[in-house]
Amino acid sequence: MLLDDSSHRYVKALYAVAMLLILVPLADVTLRSFTTEFGSLQWRFGTVGLLFGNLGTVVLGLGLAGLVATILGNRGVLRGVGLFSILLAVALLAMMALFALDALQMRRLVAAALKRQVLVSSAGAAFSAGLATLALAALGRGALLTSRGGRPSSVDRRAARPAPAPLVAQTAPQARPRATEPV
Repeated sequence: MLLDDSSHRYVKALYAVAMLLILVPLADVTLRSFTTEFGSLQWRFGTVGLLFGNLGTVVLGLGLAGLVATILGNRGVLRGVGLFSILLAVALLAMMALFALDALQMRRLVAAALKRQVLVSSAGAAFSAGLATLALAALGRGALLTSRGGRPSSVDRRAARPAPAPLVAQTAPQARPRATEPV
């Protein structure tokens, strides 16, 4: 796809939209949990649960940044998106394990009437984090492979193959003379 100057400027402007989608949720989590209390179980549970709930928007922003980099042919940005996505996916795996332990401890601390709510909110946050981890891993892998630019797509590979040899077909038999006609 060829871009003219005005289309190119518009696509470049989408980098700002991608940054907005990435930074606003992270700023929201930071401001809501400003007093860091890593030793507090309640603080960790609430902050990580809030972060997990905002991951969808961050993944969307990273995907948009990667798409814009692909359209513009900016391999450096695409490689950066890929590496950041992979690192974030690995960090999320560790955070999900710690979050599960915090959720078990929180269930023991809350009143019996709230145990179900803690379980449901924990399961929802873990589900969101799990899907975000899968999406980030796929996004990172795709971005890194695309930034290399080496491997052709399946359409290109099919076009590069030599055409198969044509099948040898038997010619149609000649018409037999009729019995009434002289030979």
